Amino acid sequence: MYTLDAVDSFHIPNPVNTYIYDIIPIADGLATISSDDCLRLLNPLALNGQPINSVRRVNTDVTCLKALDRSGAVIVTAGRDGRICLVDMRTAARVGEVSSGERLGQPMVQYIESHSDDVTELHFHPTGTSILLSGSTDGLVNIYNTTITDEEEALHQTINHGHSIHHANFLNDVDIFALSHDEQFSMYKVVTDPEEGVEEPPPVIFGDMRELLGGEYVCNVLGRPDGSAVLGIGSHSRESFDLIQHRNGSPWAFVPAEKVTLTGAHGSEIVRSFCFLDSHKTVLTAGFLQIFVAIVFGQVLEDSKGTVSADGSPQPSVAAQSSTPQKPLHDAESGHRRVQKALVFLRRYERLHPKPSRKPSGIISQIGHYALALLPKLYIQGPSSDGSSVAGYQIKIPKMVGDAVQLLEEAAQVNNSDAMFLLAQMNFYGNFSHPKNYPEAFRRYYQLAGFGNSSAQHMVGFMYATGIGGAVERDQAKALLYHTFAAKGGHTKSEMTVAFRHHSGIGTPRNCDAAIKHYKNVADRAIEWYRSGPPGGMSWVPDSYRLADDDGGVYGEGASFSSAGSNANKASPSSDAHAALDDVLEYLDLMSRKGDFKATFSLGRIHYDGQRGLPRNLKSAKWYFMRVAKLYWSRDGRVIDTDKQGLEKIASKAAGYLGRMFLRGEGVEQNYEKANVWFQRGIKSGDAGSQYGSGVMYLDGLGVPQNTVKAQQLFKASADQDYAPAQVALGALFLDQGTPTDTQVANRYFELAARYGNIESFYYLAELISQGVGRDRSCGLATAYYKIVAEKAEPLLSSFAEANRAYEDGDYELALLSYMFAAEQGFEKGQANVAYLLDQQKSKWMLPSWLMLSGPRPAFLQNGALALIYWTRSAKQTNIDSMVKMGDYYLHGIGTSPDMEKAATCYTAASEFHQSAQALYNLGWMHENGIGLDQDFHLAKRYYDHALETNDEAYLPVTLSLFKLRLRSAWNTFTNGRINSIQDEPSPKKQWSLSEWISNFLQDDHPYYGDTYDDDNFLPENDHMPGGDSDGFYDDIIDDGILESLIIIGLAAALVFLIYYRQQHQLAHRRDQAVAPAQGAQPAAQGQEQQNRQEDRGLFPQPGDPEFVQWAAGGVGH
Repeated sequence: MYTLDAVDSFHIPNPVNTYIYDIIPIADGLATISSDDCLRLLNPLALNGQPINSVRRVNTDVTCLKALDRSGAVIVTAGRDGRICLVDMRTAARVGEVSSGERLGQPMVQYIESHSDDVTELHFHPTGTSILLSGSTDGLVNIYNTTITDEEEALHQTINHGHSIHHANFLNDVDIFALSHDEQFSMYKVVTDPEEGVEEPPPVIFGDMRELLGGEYVCNVLGRPDGSAVLGIGSHSRESFDLIQHRNGSPWAFVPAEKVTLTGAHGSEIVRSFCFLDSHKTVLTAGFLQIFVAIVFGQVLEDSKGTVSADGSPQPSVAAQSSTPQKPLHDAESGHRRVQKALVFLRRYERLHPKPSRKPSGIISQIGHYALALLPKLYIQGPSSDGSSVAGYQIKIPKMVGDAVQLLEEAAQVNNSDAMFLLAQMNFYGNFSHPKNYPEAFRRYYQLAGFGNSSAQHMVGFMYATGIGGAVERDQAKALLYHTFAAKGGHTKSEMTVAFRHHSGIGTPRNCDAAIKHYKNVADRAIEWYRSGPPGGMSWVPDSYRLADDDGGVYGEGASFSSAGSNANKASPSSDAHAALDDVLEYLDLMSRKGDFKATFSLGRIHYDGQRGLPRNLKSAKWYFMRVAKLYWSRDGRVIDTDKQGLEKIASKAAGYLGRMFLRGEGVEQNYEKANVWFQRGIKSGDAGSQYGSGVMYLDGLGVPQNTVKAQQLFKASADQDYAPAQVALGALFLDQGTPTDTQVANRYFELAARYGNIESFYYLAELISQGVGRDRSCGLATAYYKIVAEKAEPLLSSFAEANRAYEDGDYELALLSYMFAAEQGFEKGQANVAYLLDQQKSKWMLPSWLMLSGPRPAFLQNGALALIYWTRSAKQTNIDSMVKMGDYYLHGIGTSPDMEKAATCYTAASEFHQSAQALYNLGWMHENGIGLDQDFHLAKRYYDHALETNDEAYLPVTLSLFKLRLRSAWNTFTNGRINSIQDEPSPKKQWSLSEWISNFLQDDHPYYGDTYDDDNFLPENDHMPGGDSDGFYDDIIDDGILESLIIIGLAAALVFLIYYRQQHQLAHRRDQAVAPAQGAQPAAQGQEQQNRQEDRGLFPQPGDPEFVQWAAGGVGH
């Protein structure tokens, strides 16, 4: 192992905020390009002096620097202005220039269809000058024969790396490397025989170099004269940059044990480029800094101290050495060497023996699994000459692991903290096939905790809190003590645990002030992590969910509160309530292929957002969004005429997502210019996401001039469309003004965004409420908001991802441990999952053990007392099914002594407000049998009826229970028993008013005469309390009757007036007809007498009148 000491540096003082893009060595010195668009030639032996030569504004937005000939002095640069410049650095003169806009005649070759995205790499073969390599963000590396003009025939080889290409190049005549933007590294062979049917050699896939070599980002890979290569990998947090040799040993292998470390490097900034000057035995690096860029070189000095990485655990060499007998330890340095050697053995064992999944995959595997399960189970255990004893059994340890354990134990003798922690982890988790031994794990953790190690203190607190594995008795006071120590040492998960314990009163009295203090510290770190991401904050797929939800809830589909009533999936023949994710994707893909742009956009959103069971696929998301956008915009941004309804709106949303991806560098290289183009397209159609993204760019000056006023306008337009991120950003701008009015406006925007679960909105609200700014201070509410913020930062603070992987692999013990960590931190879903895994009453109908396909439950998963603890904690966080389960445990005495009163209390709490049908049914059963409650058949019926009204799925059990209950009640009545039997409730007697009588007469088929006939129809349909308080029922009728009476009286008066008016009109008409000019006196006198009689007969015809019959039949007036 070596270190490089920095002995000289160069930085650009003016203009400020200038950084260097790239450095390359040439014959006359060191060429550099920087963000001020300047090309400089430096003297590598005097970096702190003035540049030898410089060319200002060599390109607009210069991005590329290459040397035509390393032995010469001609440099080639390119930029986003579309110009290629050739510069002779000896004279700083441009010797040639090519512009993409000029007419250059017919090109020699032109390949335009082989890549579908930006090309990021171009290199010629080291010996075959006609062989060209290209790499692109579409994940492909292509090899062309440039002597062939036809693109299809010229394409010699295509390599699908599967990730956006950052760097790719030839390391020799036959080997190619590919490094992606997400640090995925692989080696490929050049196909020497291009004939069809020749199988390509398989690639050597190294995977994520950050995991393999322990860094945080990879700079590049450079070939060396001896045929090997060097990979540069850096670490922000450790402020270091390592050079790791990549040897060509068939296969290629990294040698991290012989790495070269540049101590300090460029601080916490990124190293953008590095190169070697072999003639001077120096290495040079260029770093990405906000203020200045240093270029450092140093002479190679051997490290006599044997430095290691920050955690004392460097990654081992691929070519591991065999173990040799060790002498007794005398110093800490020997302990470090033994830890390193032990890690070599353990990594080799892990590589040779990958951990298989415990769950079978595929139909054949499933059949084999069940076939083996049907065979008799014989457990035979013999003695072992070389093994460990756990619970009386001898378990054989593989020799390679045994050698590593011996080395670690020797290192632990000299108090090597890494050795103690590794031994504790191996005994706790069973890593590397080591048998689990919880007492030994506790001993190691306890030993290390004494040295102030916060991780060990966290584990000791966890084991005291849970009593896991029987290593120690549960002691909540000691658990709180050790978690407090760990929190003081900066362990965030322990601090979250301490906050939850003060919040809930676990091992200490409830203390809101202490809880809010710790939760605020955790929330501050969560928000800091969230804001450390790309513009707009971190993005992730939530991993937390309740295991029981996959089975329809704790009690199954329809019986659990989580899947019944308003929470039930409302499935219908045309709905997708129960559709599998694969079916949904398949359907959307089919519709997309048929030209449904909405389905295409939906596929893009699904792949961009991701969800449980479907990780984010940013490359696919970009492809779908781009496909929608191309339907509406041409390549130059013109709108394409189309008759597709709704395409403009969907295309604008797709543009917003594309702008977001370019702004954040998601699946593509970060490019503010392209982001702005897409945002502007979306803004023209009023897309809220585009307005917000453009606002972020103007607020922070990302690729555009900083303009807070314009940013606020864009945020306002987006917030008015109820876009939560814009509401938070706008609220923050108002909050910065500081006036009471602005604070109230900000508070309103934060509350609007909180409806969608925005993490920043909860943080701002917690800060305002905690400090009493703009509203009354509330410790409890502020604590709740801080808790929400902490729990939303799952990738930083929770272990749900590890727990879910273990559960899906069938490793339920490891899943239980990981869920338990989350449960101790206060995650309600973690608490429910722990209780569900430990639950022993998932079904009343249990097959005999000899008929069950699965083996007996491990003793580790049989802990009723611990299950009750977590059911209780989950119930206190408003999980209704957990509350009912809690009652079941008290009822049956699981994990505790039977307590019927507590059981009844749990059921009552679950039924009063949230209306759990299961809890109501249980209360009815307890009243029926007199268990925990007074035996009362009438109340039992009331609860059974209420259970059925709450959940229609309870029809069968309620009907059967009511049938049995009525038989028991009838027998009790017949024998004059002392139990209160079922009684029919008398209907209320009431003297109906005229208006009420008419109203009921019009509404019902028969009138009510106030008798004692019992009819449930007396109750209105919206009444939620059958048999409830009669006073309230009558009050409603009286209130409603006054209005009804007035309406009826008014209608009756109008009817009488209309009849009277029509009658008078008819009489006048008849009087006119009766007057005849040529009639005699006698007839006239008789007519007058008859007319007088007709006028005096009143409003209605009298009996005996010929019109009486017609009037009675409804023929008034004919």
